[in-house]
Amino acid sequence: MDKVRLGIVGCGNMCAAHLASLADKAENVSEELRPWLAQIEVRGLADVNTDRAEEYRQTYQGEYATADPEDLFNDPDIDAVLITTWHDTHAPYSLRAVEAGKHVLIEKPMAMTEQECDDILAAEERSGVNYMVAFRCRFAKGAQDVKREIPNPDNIIAHARTGGIWPETIWAQDPIKGGGQILSQGCHVVDMMFYLAGAEPQSVYATGGVFHHSHPDVIDTINAAICFDNGSVGAFMGGDGGVGGLLMHHPLPNGCPFFVMVIDKGRSAIAIDHGEDARFASCVPEEQWQPPYEACEYAQQLGKGRASGVPDILPAFARSILKDERPIATAADGARTSRFILRCFESARTGKVITF
Repeated sequence: MDKVRLGIVGCGNMCAAHLASLADKAENVSEELRPWLAQIEVRGLADVNTDRAEEYRQTYQGEYATADPEDLFNDPDIDAVLITTWHDTHAPYSLRAVEAGKHVLIEKPMAMTEQECDDILAAEERSGVNYMVAFRCRFAKGAQDVKREIPNPDNIIAHARTGGIWPETIWAQDPIKGGGQILSQGCHVVDMMFYLAGAEPQSVYATGGVFHHSHPDVIDTINAAICFDNGSVGAFMGGDGGVGGLLMHHPLPNGCPFFVMVIDKGRSAIAIDHGEDARFASCVPEEQWQPPYEACEYAQQLGKGRASGVPDILPAFARSILKDERPIATAADGARTSRFILRCFESARTGKVITF
């Protein structure tokens, strides 16, 4: 195989974000991944809005548009699918794709339940296809710097409280279709926390509940204490509630309230937003460690798109298929993140420490 013939399920904003580098935004892709763009061909596009699917077909030079994803799953000339639909369809569509022998790039969250996590992991193992989750923070410039400099921190603090209160009317806040802010958006920060921790969760104790919404099934506030299997500890704070303005100028110049902070025996760093920017600090002798810089605002220097790493996701997926290598964010990574959030919810509801 020298090309990845791609099918698209869901022609919305995230689809456009992933495909932009195939159109006119190739300069936002990292140099080492840019050659893999030429190995991607868009073949079929599926969306319930067939007019939009046809519009995307023309923009990204696809072969056909359809309202039925089954047309893509049954197409022998499609090697892989990108799934960017509402969250409750992620697991069913990706399971169907794996069953059909297609490689899968899935938007987050990978799954809404632990049973879906189990089903996807089992299907991936049976099939041997590459299954990749589009966790953007692993590709972000600042997060990669933090990972390189402090690969095994002993303390990790993650903050995923958004700058507003999510409206009850949006689909992502729906308990079935979206799962709420923590599962829908906070999962990015949770994955960045695990990526930077370099360890598996051992247990979590969380407090929280529904503070800003009316639906009792959508927890909107979580404060969690975490123990990792390597002896390190962490904290995760997630939800909405309108805290973004408090962090507008310090310590986060871009005003985003998301961050993951890592600390290791006098060395510390913070990956800001979805990992675009970073800061470092040290109180150890210079002969032991020197931070690479005090602060780097990649989002301002390179532009938000390039710094975010989002343009790197699709070519990295293609590379993993054509080189038969492990994807950067696997189904196991997707399952870890969904399980962690769901067990935070369980702990908050029961008042118990939940183990993994």
